[in-house]
Amino acid sequence: MMEVMQGVYKISGIWDQADLGANVYLLALGGGFTLVDAGYRNKYRQILKRIYRLGFTPTRIHHIIVTHHHPDHVGGLAALKGLTGAKVIAHKLDAPYIDGRMPQAGPSRPGWLKRRSGIFSDMLATPPCPVDIEVEDGNELPVAGGIKIIHTPGHTPGSICIYLKQERLVFTGDILARRLGVKLPSMVFTADVQQEISSIRKLAELDFETACFGHGFPLRKDAGKIVAKFANKLKVPRQALNPKP
Repeated sequence: MMEVMQGVYKISGIWDQADLGANVYLLALGGGFTLVDAGYRNKYRQILKRIYRLGFTPTRIHHIIVTHHHPDHVGGLAALKGLTGAKVIAHKLDAPYIDGRMPQAGPSRPGWLKRRSGIFSDMLATPPCPVDIEVEDGNELPVAGGIKIIHTPGHTPGSICIYLKQERLVFTGDILARRLGVKLPSMVFTADVQQEISSIRKLAELDFETACFGHGFPLRKDAGKIVAKFANKLKVPRQALNPKP
């Protein structure tokens, strides 16, 4: 576990996010508790234990914000909602994948992996969970002291970033990753790489100092400048333009 800044905790394991799937964050801001993402389906007990270790009671979690619908971010959502009573917030375009109206799409590329994705069906299972608050680009919510929703499609149609202007903090979900520097996320699960790059450039226009990623450790200094520099040199990877069959 890691305190990113006062009131913001990365509650994934010490060796990055591997034990939960994606990073899960706890915000103790604005008089209530908020989770960002929910890990894989069978990891919700670990999330709750880590919240207890921080000295907090999980039933005080009022909201769970979903950055996008992939299984490593929403697998534990239904269980956490049931145990905490929290309201789920997600973009309206990803809501059908979260509440079960649409099936998970699986890998986008390469073709052979997409065809064999059934072998991961147990790990990638996502029990349906109702979305209480469907959001759109620019929505501002009185959650965690005040957040703004930035619609950043590409990784999924309804991918969002969460912007806390006062803290100069952004949660990127999976539109970016941090592994030996800021990088594009895995193209295996990215629906539209060109759209993804446009979203990164949009994100780079915000004023922020700290960035928390779905995969990789937070960047706690000069994050906005680093993301802007990365965005300026981005090109669509050749393998995204010509995916292997």
